[in-house]
Amino acid sequence: MSDATQSNTLPPESAGIIPEASQVSHRKLRQAIVDLFDAGEFRLFCHDLGVNFDDLGGPDTGLTARVDALILYVNRRQRLRILLTVLQENRPNLTWEQILTDENDPEPLPLTVAPRVAQADDGTPDTILASQGFTALLSLLRSPETHEAIVRFQNDFQAASTRIDLLNDLKLAHDLFQELENRYFLIENDRKRLPDDDLAWDSLALNEPELEAKIDDLLTLAVQSAFAEEAQRWSQQLATVREAMRTAVDGTDLEQLSAACRRLYRIINRQPSRLNAQLITIAKALRLKNLQTAVTTICDVIDASDIAELELVNQIKQGSGALGGIDTRLQNLTAEHDAWQAIDDELRRVETSLDSGLEELDEAWLDLEPMTLALLQTQTDAWATDLQTVLTELGQAINEAVVVTTRRLFRRFRSQSGRRFRQVDLELLSLCHDLQKVGESLDLLLRTVK
Repeated sequence: MSDATQSNTLPPESAGIIPEASQVSHRKLRQAIVDLFDAGEFRLFCHDLGVNFDDLGGPDTGLTARVDALILYVNRRQRLRILLTVLQENRPNLTWEQILTDENDPEPLPLTVAPRVAQADDGTPDTILASQGFTALLSLLRSPETHEAIVRFQNDFQAASTRIDLLNDLKLAHDLFQELENRYFLIENDRKRLPDDDLAWDSLALNEPELEAKIDDLLTLAVQSAFAEEAQRWSQQLATVREAMRTAVDGTDLEQLSAACRRLYRIINRQPSRLNAQLITIAKALRLKNLQTAVTTICDVIDASDIAELELVNQIKQGSGALGGIDTRLQNLTAEHDAWQAIDDELRRVETSLDSGLEELDEAWLDLEPMTLALLQTQTDAWATDLQTVLTELGQAINEAVVVTTRRLFRRFRSQSGRRFRQVDLELLSLCHDLQKVGESLDLLLRTVK
């Protein structure tokens, strides 16, 4: 591509900079890899990336389809620059210009976008600062002073990067289960119209393939994910449900359809919460302060040396501070999640006995009220004010033993607290998405020091 003034083209002086997904043509990259590797060489290329060649397709899958699956897989995990780095190492004659988008091939790789929840004081996402800091560190690796410090902390970097990958896989599975649940409700609504409304089978014929596609997405992720072994059980259950659902719709068999819906509901009612619990456990184990300490040590070595790239040093220090911000945000969110989880467990227990009387609620209220107040005392947002109002009204109704009012306010309290619980989950998932960018830079760093 000769016109370096185009917005998606890297200028000549930046030829060594690894391009972003928004600059890379999906078609050109796929074709370049197909042209440069045979099947055996591509298998080794996948091994270098830490991807199982056999997970990219079945025994009859061709090279082009496997290459496409690899590109989409690493891009979804925001690891495209790792693929490009390994690609250049294996085929140094390849230039970035050969795979960039242009006016004749304007379609870049799809972007994965999620709301950012960790903000630095100037409004710049913490993870972007951290990513820039670690990327800036790459250009200092030739200095003996910094190289020694980086190698010393390599295990911490590798452990963090591995956990970030696992967080990302858990997040993707959680999101796909949410999409599957949405498809399930469409199927369930059609099922409820039967047998009185035969037109429901026409709607099912349209909705069932979409449900099957979502199950296929989950099964693909289950095989390729960092928790593949743990996912075997529910993935086998999903595969069974998928076949039963298709057979029921094709044969207009209401009894089989109802059974398949019940089995699917059991899966989607259990697995997302279990995935979420795993995500929380990994998030707690992601000790980003170790990384912050590592970069601080490196900065101290740089400060004591004669390196004059002060702007670069400042970027690295910004990255160190940003990691501290992410760690604080993670710890706050996981602590709040645990507190809401405890409240939700109590509310579920009370709900099962509420229609029989208020005895369970009277007993549980001794714990529920102080637990909720502890969460609300530091909050000033509208959701907290509204929940505080319901909490006060519910406490008064319990004291006065007004049964009908108590039941109504309890269910309102449970609904509002549940919304906040889900919001905390959403923020955690979004933060995991942001952490991917840090993970990519860490991987680039590690590959450079090997």
